[in-house]
Amino acid sequence: MAKGRFLLGFLLGGAAAFTATRLLAPESSDELRDNLTRKVNQFRDKAADYADFADDAADEFTDIAGDVANDMSQTATSAAADATSVAADTASQAADDTTDYADINLESQSAFGEAKDASGESSAASEAPQSDTIQ
Repeated sequence: MAKGRFLLGFLLGGAAAFTATRLLAPESSDELRDNLTRKVNQFRDKAADYADFADDAADEFTDIAGDVANDMSQTATSAAADATSVAADTASQAADDTTDYADINLESQSAFGEAKDASGESSAASEAPQSDTIQ
């Protein structure tokens, strides 16, 4: 009999709770479903907005990164061209300097040869009179 009373008390308590909930609830079940649907739709809209924002930010970041990469590439190409130009100018100047040194070397050899010849002639001329005086 204790089980029967417990079951009867449980059923009466459940019915009382259901009735109290229906009477005291600010919304009906239809209104509750509508509110829940509206909240879910708002959440979906916000999620879609955030996804669009993230896509736009990623596209903007990609564009900026591409522009920076292009600028760096152009700077590197320009620097390489400048370095090549400077190297070519330096090589040309070195070749000119080498040619100048070769000309100077030839001129000095020629002058040395002339001086040697002049010295040889003067020493031969100076040797001849010395021989005459000695004999």
